[in-house]
Amino acid sequence: MDRAESITAATSENSSRGPSIPRLPVEVCERIIDSIAAGWDTRYADAKGEPHLTTLTSCALVCQDWYFLTWYHLRQRIHLRDRKDVLSLSKTLRAKPRLREVIQQVFISGGSPGERQPIRHLGTFAAMLAGKAPRLSSITIEDAEWTIGMVRMEDIGFLALFSSISTLDLSNVTLSSAAQLRHLVSALPWLSELWCFNVDCSQKQHVSPASLPLNCANLDNLNVRWVAPAVEDLFVQISRASRVRDLGIGVDGELDPSSAASRSQTLLDASSTSAETVRLYIDPSSPVRDDAIDATVGRPTERHCNLSRHDHLRRLEIWLEHPFAEWPWIPHILSRIVSKHFQVIFIVSYLRMDHMAEDLDGLLAAMEQDGLLMRLDSIMQAKRFSDTVASRGFCIGIVEDGGYWTSRNTGMGSALRERHDRLDELVRRKMPHSHARGILRIRQLEGGHAKDTSSP
Repeated sequence: MDRAESITAATSENSSRGPSIPRLPVEVCERIIDSIAAGWDTRYADAKGEPHLTTLTSCALVCQDWYFLTWYHLRQRIHLRDRKDVLSLSKTLRAKPRLREVIQQVFISGGSPGERQPIRHLGTFAAMLAGKAPRLSSITIEDAEWTIGMVRMEDIGFLALFSSISTLDLSNVTLSSAAQLRHLVSALPWLSELWCFNVDCSQKQHVSPASLPLNCANLDNLNVRWVAPAVEDLFVQISRASRVRDLGIGVDGELDPSSAASRSQTLLDASSTSAETVRLYIDPSSPVRDDAIDATVGRPTERHCNLSRHDHLRRLEIWLEHPFAEWPWIPHILSRIVSKHFQVIFIVSYLRMDHMAEDLDGLLAAMEQDGLLMRLDSIMQAKRFSDTVASRGFCIGIVEDGGYWTSRNTGMGSALRERHDRLDELVRRKMPHSHARGILRIRQLEGGHAKDTSSP
């Protein structure tokens, strides 16, 4: 088939079985695919859930011509699982120089998802591809084990030649020491976002403040969840040396002052003079009873989620998982906010994919207990909130854990729809003053970002 003439559907070869399928000029198909690619949001937490990427992948399977039209677009995101992948990418870049301008994200993993394996090819990638991907903005290291001597520090230094990298994300990684993370951050002079999730350390010693990365001042977006104490300590020191505007932390429910929850408060305090957005991801493994929270001595939220020092706070997000036992924390957290700039409280509840109806019932039960919503309604009428909270600034989000669920989805089953309607009714009824002010809103979540689904 002459590509310049037309692009046909995959079934056109069987035209004798029925009427021929209309053919589109290649220029039209190319514009359609380019338009789809332009809508791809590469910030999606789960690439599989991004609708434009899913559509692009489907387009690539239509026929050989469509595969070539989507080829460059799909290589915005590159996965490197071993040294062979790095060598193959280097060879492809030599053969197709245009691809150098396409690559935006690189994922370096140790092997199969969930298995932490050596990442010797990190050094190979840095040394061989330095300066050859001028639009590369993000590096993710995942499912990896980084032992001493596995990657030469001089190879890590080559990362400085990737002048457009602004985001570094470590997920499910075991380091030998926090010093390795310091070296990695130091090698990326334009880094502004640093994310660490499930990061362990074999060695426990902490990084000296004197040896902090010189580019600390550039880091304004930090997200640290479920990491080793040495890594968390590094984040504390970085926060004190920078102007963090967006902070996300994992919060443990332990009551012990020496627990991870206490360390999380230290991290909160370190960013108190600059943070405008704070995200609290509360661990459901250690639920705290409301009577324990209200105890005269040792209130966990007062010690571990105290935002009274955050004078520039504009937005607070609280992320909860089943069984949502931490809902009683929310009034205590909110009541201590004193920022004159505060505008939005966004509470997200994850629903397990296979237990959505059960989890919605649990969420309703948690929100109905002990006049919780009425207490929140009363707090939101305080002058500091009535003067600053924007219209629809009290937001309740629901998201399917491991996928994406829209509260207004026409395909929602009747049982889920009934529960969702009960949730809407409960919030309006229990928070009448906030409802009258028009600040309540229900939202869906897309790829880690809130998207409004409520009616005007």
